[in-house]
Amino acid sequence: MFRNSIRTRLMTLVLLASVIPSGISVTFSYLYTKQSVTEQSVKQNTKLLTLGETNLSNYFSGMNQRAMSLYSGINVPGSFYTALLIAKSPDKVPAGSTVSDNRAIISTQLYNMFLSDQNTYQIHLFVKAPKQSNTLRGGLFRQEINNQYTEAANPSGTNRPFVEVTHMDHKYGVKSGFLNLKSGIVPVFTAHFPIYRTPSDEVLADLAIDFRLTELEGIARSMYNSDTEERLYVLNEQGQALFASDPQWIGKTFAAGWSKLPAGKELGHFTWTKDGFKGIVMFRHIDDPLFKGSIIKLVPYEDLYGDARIITRINTGIGIVFLILGGIMAVLISIGFTRPIKKLISFTQKVQIGQLDAFVDVEREDEFGLLTRKITGMTRTINNLIVKEYRLEIANKTNQLKALQAQVNPHFLYNALQSIGSSSLRYNAPQVYELIYSLGSMMRYSMNTERTQVPLQDEIEHVENYMVLQTERFGEDNLRLDIDIEEAVRDVVVPKMILQPIVENIFKHGFVDGISQGVISITCFLDANHRLVIVIQDNGKGITSARLEEIEASLATIDKTEQEEIGLRNVLARLRLQISGEAQLLLQGDAGKGVVVTLIIPLAEDIGEL
Repeated sequence: MFRNSIRTRLMTLVLLASVIPSGISVTFSYLYTKQSVTEQSVKQNTKLLTLGETNLSNYFSGMNQRAMSLYSGINVPGSFYTALLIAKSPDKVPAGSTVSDNRAIISTQLYNMFLSDQNTYQIHLFVKAPKQSNTLRGGLFRQEINNQYTEAANPSGTNRPFVEVTHMDHKYGVKSGFLNLKSGIVPVFTAHFPIYRTPSDEVLADLAIDFRLTELEGIARSMYNSDTEERLYVLNEQGQALFASDPQWIGKTFAAGWSKLPAGKELGHFTWTKDGFKGIVMFRHIDDPLFKGSIIKLVPYEDLYGDARIITRINTGIGIVFLILGGIMAVLISIGFTRPIKKLISFTQKVQIGQLDAFVDVEREDEFGLLTRKITGMTRTINNLIVKEYRLEIANKTNQLKALQAQVNPHFLYNALQSIGSSSLRYNAPQVYELIYSLGSMMRYSMNTERTQVPLQDEIEHVENYMVLQTERFGEDNLRLDIDIEEAVRDVVVPKMILQPIVENIFKHGFVDGISQGVISITCFLDANHRLVIVIQDNGKGITSARLEEIEASLATIDKTEQEEIGLRNVLARLRLQISGEAQLLLQGDAGKGVVVTLIIPLAEDIGEL
């Protein structure tokens, strides 16, 4: 009663008048603030990433330029480059000759490079000819023959300078150490420079410079706020982290989906809600001769929309206050309007005890009079609906009885066929039993309407039962069925009745003039694109080119009415509706050479999953 009362309606009206505008205002305010914050964040972070990419490129370019200075002494006696050119293996020095001492030249050059960048931690130069390692660390120089040195491979597969992502420092196979300087405790990244015998591509020496992360971290921190949940990564082309705001990821390879950036875009952004992150992914590619990769910044929704949520909570609180005030006003107003409803109590009591044909005189013409007429009409409607409901109930019982009767006939037919089959076995007629069994299996399969999709193996068995009957009709010497099916596709789920209509068409059109040594083959397999391919082929009279074109054209329309085309079009339509819109039905054939029908069905990742 209270649900339909004027008091409830007035209260609802006043409350909705308060809630809807407030709700709309809060929603639009939140959405606008959210969009505005997103656009501002994208714009600001694009500038930060662009500036960071410029700083990193300049940083790497400076390293490259200092390495290129090693070539400045070409053809100058006593220069660093000349010392590399004349370096020889001790085994190849003629008897009576001495190996030139290049220690002073190399140590001086490496020391100058060490002082050119305060972030330089260690420099290692491996001269290939004498297998000589030259190491400068902490102002100390070591030179020794190093047979344990292994050249670092460029991840891109080229013999070009590159940056090795952050790792713990090591000794490059050098046995002698430095006093008070332990290895494996300082994180560094390494710039590798092969020194060539110009103008050839023969490598004379490998130069590796280890850099502390101080300047790299400074450039990276200028691109993100470390006080929030924002994350920043500098990755190379292989997804390895040169820098990561989370130290545990430095030097590791990322496999998260957001690390797979869109191809062909220098910078951009996209939303991501997987791999434990929900927010906006912003990126900027780095294309420097020494380092190729990308800067990726993750901005979570929690940081991005924090202010918008605070504003929304404030607006929601204000809306709740107005909602309470509106509720109080609705109660006061509704009390003054609900007194006339008491006159309807006697009428509603009669209706309550079942007197649905009761009637009440309507004297008022205002809203209460209208309400009274509506209630009176409602009681008449209820009375009519009750009568109608009884009639519908009787009709439903009748339909259920007819449905039960309709279910009896197929079961009776199956049981009758089973009884006939049993009798044939008693009278020693197994061939008759096989035919009856095949016919019963076909009827049970085709009349079972509960399954619209079945395993491919069931479709094959249905065709085999059909061919048992046809073989009995035409003779085993005149008709043969060959089936070749991969084990992997037997359980693939396909629409029901897609093979038998095609095989039936062969008897209607391919063998219409009679069968002599007829062969029907069915081949099922998975192709390289993970598609199920079913090939049905016969050696019947074939099909003319004109007729083939006519059938192919009809498969693309719904205007043709010929039975053959209806069957093929029905098979194709069900494949596209139930499996994939990319399913295909292809026809091939020439006059006198049979017909080949090929079904190509794209599958999901799991073979049996649709």
